[in-house]
Amino acid sequence: MLHVVEHPTRYLFFTGKGGTGKTSLATATAVALADRGRRVLLVSTDPASNLGQVLECEVSDVIVAVPSVPGLSTVNIDPEAAASAYRERVVGPVRGALPDDAVQQIVEQLSGACTTEIASFDEFTKLLTDDAIAATYDHIVFDTAPTGHTLRLLQLPAAWSSFIDDNPDGASCLGPMSGLGAQREQYGAAVRSLSDAALTTLVLVARPEPSALEEASRTSAELSALHIDSQRLIINGVFEARDPSDTLAAALQRRGEDAMRDMPASLASLPQERQALRAHNLVGVASLRSLVADDTHMFDSVASGRIVSEALPESVSSFSTRLPTPAAA
Repeated sequence: MLHVVEHPTRYLFFTGKGGTGKTSLATATAVALADRGRRVLLVSTDPASNLGQVLECEVSDVIVAVPSVPGLSTVNIDPEAAASAYRERVVGPVRGALPDDAVQQIVEQLSGACTTEIASFDEFTKLLTDDAIAATYDHIVFDTAPTGHTLRLLQLPAAWSSFIDDNPDGASCLGPMSGLGAQREQYGAAVRSLSDAALTTLVLVARPEPSALEEASRTSAELSALHIDSQRLIINGVFEARDPSDTLAAALQRRGEDAMRDMPASLASLPQERQALRAHNLVGVASLRSLVADDTHMFDSVASGRIVSEALPESVSSFSTRLPTPAAA
């Protein structure tokens, strides 16, 4: 059983490089918590989210219940829709109160990528600070966007806070500075929640590959710099050969073992779990439930940087070495 299912905090974040399987792991965790009677909101902040495909149900930019999983709801933050709504919230109150050319200038300032990003962050932080959301759900599970995008969102409050103080009468892609005090407090409260280990767990998901593990290490360090220290690592898609005489299978296993052995020390020190490579795509609720419940696909649990068991469970030895179209969780 995944540690975050056994010991869930209120907010659970799954982040990592695209293609690591974080959507499957985040969704399986959300389903498992709902199956335990918890009220769960599963959120995707990835513009290229495939959450609906994994759950085999409709997922949109409004909160909807998952019919096949009582207690589970989903929402996908659409960056463009969020930006459009954000622009209207900023511009709407000044239409008719300011000259048309001044309104048009504000609209132009709100038309770039910066506004799209801050609008997504605005929607994201509401889920961390809204009292109604807090009263409705026991846990919020985030399937975050790929690493770089996520980090930029997390860094935004620190980046523009001092600018607002220095330019109270100015304007930017955030909107007029004078109207941003309440938003800045909302963003500050969200970041405080992210840095509170009693509230938030951040799960780094990586493949057993040098580049993926190095990126996870960089992410971990950058998150620590933001005082987000309650981190765990899941290495997903670990291959274990059934037949040592199969040279291709043995080589694939060694390659993964070498990558994990040589991962940066700071990453290796994190509490860690490993998920075996699976020979099928994880689509549908039944498949997601098996991911959490099937302990034969989890091994080498690591706590506080120390290997708990060097030996693989005997059940892992039955894992197939045939690789027609294997897919990680």
